[in-house]
Amino acid sequence: MNFLKKHSLNILVFVGINFTLIFSGIPAKAVNLTASSVKNGPMAKLGSDLVALPSYNISKVGQVTSEGDAAIRADVARSLFGVDGSGVTVGVLSDSYNNLGGATQNIATGDLPANVQVLKELSGGGIDEGRAMMQIIHDVAPGAKLAFYSGINGEADFANGIIQLATVAKAKVIVDDIGYPQEPFFQEGIVAQAVDTVVKQGSAYFSAAGNHDRQSYESAFKPSGKQLNLPGFLGGELHNFDQGSGVQVFQSISIPTGNKLRLSFQWDQPFKSVNPSGPGSISDLDFYLLDSTGSKILASSTNNNLVTGDPLEILSFTNNGSFGTNQFNLAIAKVAGPNPGLMKYVNFGDNITINTFDTKSSTVVGHTNAQGAEAVGAVYYGDTPAYGTNPPVLEDLSAAGGTPILFDTAGNRLATPEIRQEPKIVAPDGVINTVPGLAPLFGTSAAASHAAGVAALMLQANPNATPATIYSAMEKTAIGINTNGFNYDSGYGLIQADGAVAAVLTPVPEPSAVVGVLGFGVFSCATAMLKRRAKCPLT
Repeated sequence: MNFLKKHSLNILVFVGINFTLIFSGIPAKAVNLTASSVKNGPMAKLGSDLVALPSYNISKVGQVTSEGDAAIRADVARSLFGVDGSGVTVGVLSDSYNNLGGATQNIATGDLPANVQVLKELSGGGIDEGRAMMQIIHDVAPGAKLAFYSGINGEADFANGIIQLATVAKAKVIVDDIGYPQEPFFQEGIVAQAVDTVVKQGSAYFSAAGNHDRQSYESAFKPSGKQLNLPGFLGGELHNFDQGSGVQVFQSISIPTGNKLRLSFQWDQPFKSVNPSGPGSISDLDFYLLDSTGSKILASSTNNNLVTGDPLEILSFTNNGSFGTNQFNLAIAKVAGPNPGLMKYVNFGDNITINTFDTKSSTVVGHTNAQGAEAVGAVYYGDTPAYGTNPPVLEDLSAAGGTPILFDTAGNRLATPEIRQEPKIVAPDGVINTVPGLAPLFGTSAAASHAAGVAALMLQANPNATPATIYSAMEKTAIGINTNGFNYDSGYGLIQADGAVAAVLTPVPEPSAVVGVLGFGVFSCATAMLKRRAKCPLT
């Protein structure tokens, strides 16, 4: 199964000039399986595991039931406490709900409830990941009502969808699996502010942490005194990636043939688009991708950030196999303004390898890192105690937290940076559903859906439970991974529905906001990965 998990792919959806990411995987379709590869390649390592999977007794909801239901003991919670989510509405934001068809059949077979409220469907296209998420929620909380809003029509509409689910659909639990690479890293943008708004109004918000693993680099800008004498270079001084006494203006990365690179590059200045009356970006930086020798520019992002007002460059590139190598180089140039004290890029695309100067930095960014959000990482359901693995094993793809918030929404630099504890929890992925191409569903999309279902059970048990109470109960009753407390890879651990429901039936102290303070110029990852495995892109 590890081979399949490690080949999960992002779904990239283009919407106008923006693009979003749906945090899921399509493992089987994405791998070119031939007779030779099965016999001699990585598939051979699966051995009898491919056909001799153990059989487990899982209570059935509809035609198929998520294996994650047992992994988080939701079946036990429903039996012990007599809860099924009745009286609670769960709102879902994803790509589409029923553009592939199948919803009517899902309702007939009991895999979806009959009362799904669609506030906004995607006008065309989509892979119906929202429906797959809803099936998981329905398996965990079969009595809950479900509402849907397509969240891939731009940041402003996404933020509006969050508000609409809370106010129109009256959803007390909301979950999304969407990431916009243009969301600010170091400041709460409009989507994060919408999350905070609905949470303050009483709706618990779960966000898929993302499938970026630690595919991120961060550093202060270090002058090199060098430029590039190449066509396409727009000038400026190059960043020196070497943190020692040497000078290296290139960072080597590997992009497998067929993979897409999507790098969101930002630095520690506020976004004008968040607050038009604020200061905005006061530096102009450009981002370049070069060939393996560093002698040809293949792609670039060269916005005039002093004009746009946003400290943002997004570089896109696909290795189509015509370059004769998988090796490439990145370069950063400062065209104008002061040297940033912190620069950061996150790969929102397919799997890559950062070969040199890899800082293995945080990848939980944007609204997933909002103050009110509960970001959810992923574990494969088969790597949990219910299926014989204790402690649980974190998915390779699961995004890591530790990204600092440096500015308030007005664009003022905070006296001390806030480092939110995200992801807070993890939940299962790799689970069955009936949506073509998404069965099984890997990635943090599946994980966040399980958490949302558990929250519905908790709210039925205690309708007065606040979002803070729900979050705290899940965290306090989770099974720790790698540590007995919080870490920036797996949070507090794998949620356990029976313990979480029991916790909200007794007083649970409201947690105060916990932030870390980092008082130096270069922000590195707060914790190193305890177990670094092969990478997999996001959902």
